[in-house]
Amino acid sequence: MRGRDGFQSRNARRVMTASTDDTRAVRISRRLWLGLPMVGGVAWLLSAVRPASAQQVQKASLLAKAVERIPGDPQDARWQNADSLDVPLAPQAMVKPRVFEAGIKLLTARALYDPDRIAILLTWRDATTDARIGGTGAFRDAVAIEFPGDPVNGIPYFAMGEPDKPVVIYQWKADWQFAGEGDEDGLNPRMVADWYPYSGRAAGEIAKATDYANNGDRTFVTSWQAGNSLGDRNLQGRTPIEKLQAEGFGTLTTLPGERQDASGKAAWKEGTWSLILTFPRAQDRFVFSAGMTVPIAFAAWDGAKRERGGEKSVSTWYFMSLEKPIGALAYVSPILAFLGVAAVQVWGLRRLRRPAAQGGKEA
Repeated sequence: MRGRDGFQSRNARRVMTASTDDTRAVRISRRLWLGLPMVGGVAWLLSAVRPASAQQVQKASLLAKAVERIPGDPQDARWQNADSLDVPLAPQAMVKPRVFEAGIKLLTARALYDPDRIAILLTWRDATTDARIGGTGAFRDAVAIEFPGDPVNGIPYFAMGEPDKPVVIYQWKADWQFAGEGDEDGLNPRMVADWYPYSGRAAGEIAKATDYANNGDRTFVTSWQAGNSLGDRNLQGRTPIEKLQAEGFGTLTTLPGERQDASGKAAWKEGTWSLILTFPRAQDRFVFSAGMTVPIAFAAWDGAKRERGGEKSVSTWYFMSLEKPIGALAYVSPILAFLGVAAVQVWGLRRLRRPAAQGGKEA
């Protein structure tokens, strides 16, 4: 009986163990069934927030390489081998006048620098060239770069700076480069015009735009007389780049003519603008030194889409670093270090051999 009872008790324990295992299996399967959707949801959320691969992470820095002299041709091998940065642009919708669709959605930047100047090559797609303003309904193509007036003072707000943290802006204007002297008879052939007595030209001669200031009386060219660069034909004939400064919205100021230190040249071909913009490394409050990293932002205007002033496409801050040239010492140092280690090893081997040689002689 005991044997039978023991056998039955063992079978009962086995049945109980099996039922317990089945219960645990059911619980585990229920947990998996309930938990898998949650895990899947978390995975979907992470995939939506996090990029699928490192290649999708937006590059945010531009390396300016050092050259002996900045090349003036965008097709130069030094430009083609330079680091590039694709900059997405968004419509300026923060303050009035706003735009809600970017006329220029992307531009590409490259940078080089020589002992005196920095050059930035900007390229962007634009189906039309808007380079001459002949009426109130025409607007220019333009592009601009921006950086802090003093990077040591902290990073200002990217949109036109902020009080006590100014930004420096260099803006290229297509009409400044391509509109020539801006004479109306060039834009409107066979136009009938009267002789203007304050141009400095004799009666019967056609006055040029620069004559009013250089040979005539500026009093009746009010913007030029007031020092407004938009009316200064001499400045526009010297460079298509205007240098400005701002400390917040509504504070944009053109710097005086003697501080207009940029140069540039653009070309349009097959729907693409290419601009080389150069400016001094030595600014008013700091110097672009080798190894330095400076915030930089971009803006663009599409004249065909009636963009002007605050109606533009803009970027936030990116970063431009000036490559630190590698000197000859950087190449010589590893060689000297190798020779030094080799000399120490030879000296050490000789020291080890001397006791062994002396021991052999004594034996």
